[in-house]
Amino acid sequence: MAAQFRRMAMWTWPGAVYNEHPQRMVERLQEGHVDIVIPYICGQRDGHTCWTAEEYDERLRAIIEEAHRADMKVHACFDEVNAYRAMPVYDLRQVRKDGSIGSVLCHANPAVVDYVLDKLRWTLAEFDCDGINLEDGYIFNQNTIYDPAHTTGELFQVVPVCYCSYCQEHAPIEKPEWAQWKQEQLTALIAAESALVRKQKPGAPFSVAARMPYDRSFYAPHKQEVPYFDGWEVCQSRDALMADWAAWLRRGHIDFACPMSYFHSRRLVELETQECRHLSPTAANDIWIGLGLGECTAEYRQGNGDDPATENAKDPALRNDGAAIEALLLDQLRVGQEKVVFFSYEHLLDEHLSVMARYR
Repeated sequence: MAAQFRRMAMWTWPGAVYNEHPQRMVERLQEGHVDIVIPYICGQRDGHTCWTAEEYDERLRAIIEEAHRADMKVHACFDEVNAYRAMPVYDLRQVRKDGSIGSVLCHANPAVVDYVLDKLRWTLAEFDCDGINLEDGYIFNQNTIYDPAHTTGELFQVVPVCYCSYCQEHAPIEKPEWAQWKQEQLTALIAAESALVRKQKPGAPFSVAARMPYDRSFYAPHKQEVPYFDGWEVCQSRDALMADWAAWLRRGHIDFACPMSYFHSRRLVELETQECRHLSPTAANDIWIGLGLGECTAEYRQGNGDDPATENAKDPALRNDGAAIEALLLDQLRVGQEKVVFFSYEHLLDEHLSVMARYR
């Protein structure tokens, strides 16, 4: 018998919540032996206009009911920091030094903290979820692109944040301690959310989707193997985006982290897994490596288009098909990892299901 994972989880983005029947979704996840589904709770941000917020919430409840009927766990993917216009705190977004306004709320602002905690309190009361998983918007976004795989420098634009009215009054802006201050403000929000989850739903796991790499210096000995090494300087989690998720883990604010290693390259996923295992002595249990399904790989998404005639077209060989996922899963088991999470249900192919089932 093949070695087994103790847990397999699946992130489920709004598109699947809208478009897939709950019973069909749960049946497919059961076929792949996935035992935790992580549906995106904050549907208003996605921009769909065909459903009201109430209709989206009803679909979420149906997914939760079907999952529980099948003895699956549900961890709500909670956001409410990526701004959308209906937010009462929409104007409290991060402001960059050049005056441009980001799409993420300022985590330091007490009004934002109150809003996020109120929405989390409502979510815990409204949905029968077994845990909370934070979306990866918990960063101070210096206008870097999301995908760390791009290699050309002009795609990276670093403009310091945050210069909102609150930060101008309270933050040590442009002083040596500014970076530490931002890390502490973000950590304080995570700690407050953690305390709320544990008070309102004792025993429910609290976790985060974590940006990678955590600290680029770990990869310096392997820089020749990392084509994105230069770009990683501006999107490393702790020192560029101020999201010190390893500290959140050490301090007990979160139960586990889900580092998003969305590569086709086995070597890059291996290196990022090694960094995670370096950060946590109990990584087998509290690090759930996130693997990209299908088109959710950094290499594939660098292509300019799907038309093979297009210059630098997307290469289908760089998708994570069933064989690629099996190789990545075997690598995780080989180094001792016991839990894994996939991104995302929208890109789940039938050929993935039999592979997953063999290792859970």
